[in-house]
Amino acid sequence: MLHYAYKILSVSALAFAALSGPSFADTACDLSDGYGMTPTAFQKEADACLEGINGIKTDTFLANELLRLAGEKRETQGAQQVESLSSLIDAARLHAYDMAVRGYAAHEDLEGRTHLDRVRMMERSRLIGAFGANVVVVKAGTTAEDIQKALLADEANAANFKRKEFDHMGVAAIEANGMIYVVELFARVDGRLDTPIPMVAAPRTNLAANYSDKLEPVGWSVVSASGETLMRGIGDKMPASLPNISEGFLQVDVALGKDVYTLKGPAISSSL
Repeated sequence: MLHYAYKILSVSALAFAALSGPSFADTACDLSDGYGMTPTAFQKEADACLEGINGIKTDTFLANELLRLAGEKRETQGAQQVESLSSLIDAARLHAYDMAVRGYAAHEDLEGRTHLDRVRMMERSRLIGAFGANVVVVKAGTTAEDIQKALLADEANAANFKRKEFDHMGVAAIEANGMIYVVELFARVDGRLDTPIPMVAAPRTNLAANYSDKLEPVGWSVVSASGETLMRGIGDKMPASLPNISEGFLQVDVALGKDVYTLKGPAISSSL
């Protein structure tokens, strides 16, 4: 179950070239240098880009078809059905936009952020125990069925469709420069904070949460993108005094019997 799942981040061998395309200019959404690095800066640019970008078509019908096909494939392999989750959809769209605008194809963006980093920027309450991602770029006009075949042709992508620990999914499909960029994100949600955590954490921020599968919280921490521990504690509140953190990620350690697992929570910052 969770004995290994929380460590999973599927990385496929992306056998396609980065695309050179036109300059996609939009006064509200400027991706010339990617999304902002701090949580608040990222959120501001993300909100603008999710309103739409000139020259890029967001194909929600295709995304929904791919979600349906993913569900059918999981059913044939005995895996549980997945629920659509808005934060996964938004993170998938943001990465698809960035790849199209800046002309590359990869799981990480040009600044080195992962899919999970982006999800944690967008998601403010859920705690993720398992995670996986699929990426594929195909020619415009390719059907959902043929895109699914392309995904299944890659071993790492195909594995995500049958992993039983996943219970949520988000799919994005965008069209630009004669190509379709598809990003599929999978997650298992093992907890949910009672109060959505703000982008800028305040002293005594509430960390109480409900957990699944008889998980018991044993402590929490805030770590940097590189894994450095910036803050640590126990209980369901942050301390009265917080260090100055420009970008951090909440983690919650939980016990299941004698085993301890780490759940991934929202990105935050804090100031003195």
